[in-house]
This record gives sequence, C-alpha cells and structure tokens, in this order.
Amino acid sequence: MTTVGERASIVVSDLVKVYDPSPAWMKFLVRSNLKHSVTAVGGISFEVQPGEICAVLGPNGAGKTTTFRCLVGLTTPTTGRCEVMGYDSESEAVSVRKEVGWMPAEERALLMRHSVDDNLRFHGQMQGMDKDALDRAIAETLELVGLDGWGSSTCFALSSGMKARLQLARALLHKPNVLILDEPTGAVDPVASHELVHLIRDIVSERRIAALISSHRLEEIETLHSRVLLLDGGRVRYDGNLTDLREKYAGPRMSIDFRNPQAAADGAQALKVAQIGVVSQTGDTGLVCELKPDVAHADVLRILEHQTEDIVALQESDTPLHSILANVYRETGEATS
Repeated sequence: MTTVGERASIVVSDLVKVYDPSPAWMKFLVRSNLKHSVTAVGGISFEVQPGEICAVLGPNGAGKTTTFRCLVGLTTPTTGRCEVMGYDSESEAVSVRKEVGWMPAEERALLMRHSVDDNLRFHGQMQGMDKDALDRAIAETLELVGLDGWGSSTCFALSSGMKARLQLARALLHKPNVLILDEPTGAVDPVASHELVHLIRDIVSERRIAALISSHRLEEIETLHSRVLLLDGGRVRYDGNLTDLREKYAGPRMSIDFRNPQAAADGAQALKVAQIGVVSQTGDTGLVCELKPDVAHADVLRILEHQTEDIVALQESDTPLHSILANVYRETGEATS
C-alpha cells in the first residue's frame, strides 16, 4: 500500500525510442536488418510506487523490453525521461544501477562455466560491495531464493528453474529498491514458475520494492494480483487493475455441448448472425461463446430456443485473461485505425 506523499520509485515520462537504420559506414560493424526507422516506444508515461508490482503485458514488439532497457540505462531514449528513485536513467545511469535489481530474459547473462557463488560475487563486486558484506549477502540471498547448498555448483549443473532463481538472487543481492524482471519464468516449467512467482510477490511485499515484470504467461499475472500495464505498438492501451479490466472488457462466457455436429453448426450460425460476441467451436459438438459485456446468458438461450432439445449441457464461466486482452487490443486497434 502506498503511503500518502510517498514518492514514486519509477517514473516514465513521455518516453519515445526510435531505432534508425545504421549508416552505411557501420554496416561492417553492426548486424542490423533495419531498412527504415522503427518506433519501438511511442510516448508512454507511468509510475510505480514502493511495494507495488506492475505487470507489463503485450505482444512481441509491443515495447516492453525497450522500456526496461531505457529504465536501467542500457538504451538511450530518443525523447522523454526515465527516473529510478529520483535518478535520471540516462545521465545518472551508474546511480540507477545501484538502485535496480535487473533480471534480463536471456539465460546467457549468467557465467555458465562458473559457480553459483562466483556469479553472485562478480555481480556484488560490480556493485562495489566490500568482501565481508558480500559474503553475508550471498549466503542470505541464496537462502532466500531456495539455493542454499548450491553455492559451489556450476551453472551448467542447474535446472532451468534453479537458473531463474540464481538470476533473481543476483538481482536481489545488493538489496535494490526497484526490481525489473523481463520474462523471469520464460524458460521455466509450470511448477517452478508458480513457485518463483509466489517468491517474487512475497519479497516485493516484505521489502516494499517497486517491481516491473513482463510475462507471456497470463496465469502468472493473475497470481500476482498486480496492476496491469498493457502495451501495443509502443503505446499504453490500458493501465489499471485486473478487476477493472474484467469489468470493462470481459463479458459472460458460456460453453455449450450439442447432441450432434449438425446441431452445433446450426447453433454457431445462429449465434454469429445475432452478433452476441465471439463464437468458436470446440470439437465436433461443442461451442464456446465469449459474450459482449451487454449480452446475458439468457440472450443466448433465447437465440437457441428452437434447439433446446439438441443441447446436452451448458456451463457458465469467467472469460480467460487472454480473451480479455484480445478484446482490449481489438477495441483500441479499431479506435486508432
């Protein structure tokens, strides 16, 4: 919970990042297929408070990673400004990196031939930690992420889930005030992913860290109970909580099983003509109806009143998050086209 008058840990103001093609003389030095300028981020603004988790969602190319890289000082904005704990990410990048725990999506960020301890020690030395403080921090952090006893193991010996925990440990080692996690569970199995997400949520709450997390696993976002920032085409399409997102974009959902394929086909045709929402077929005899917010289950039954004898089962359920996001992108795309 944010305290009244508390300063935001992360502030992004009118951020724009345009990637231009490399000049001809650099073609031999830089591998790039760009032939035209590409706007990766098109003027976004948001803030994240201490103790708040903000989940950044969007399709590939939405601008998530570019925004993160601008925040940690790895990419220079074309225009606009990024601040972390009051420091400017462009002109005060060294100070920013002391405040940020950065977990990139690439596993290659680890020193794979070195031990777990060596990976953390190298990072701590880069942060300017003295030996005694670093030794204590390594032991405490490995215990925190569930890797105590693995300090002498090389990264090659770790499972994908343990490598993700090591990357999280490295991000937490210097006790940052901000966590920026780019696809933290991207290469992790579902069980390890579930455990890691709960661990991140608990650490953020206990330490009152401001956290930005990107993920393609939508079930993780629901587990985090976080604020959601939807990006698409380098712009913010939605900024708020999941409850409000559902109320605004999610209608009722109904699954219908018919007695035979012909009845299912007839039902699908009737519902599509009525334009009640998105109707999709599951198997030979099933339909899933993702209804518009102003359409009730009773409206579906009224449309199918002549087929009631062909209906075997009906089930009402919540609209899954991926369908809600599709509705958001569809609506905002139509509004901006």
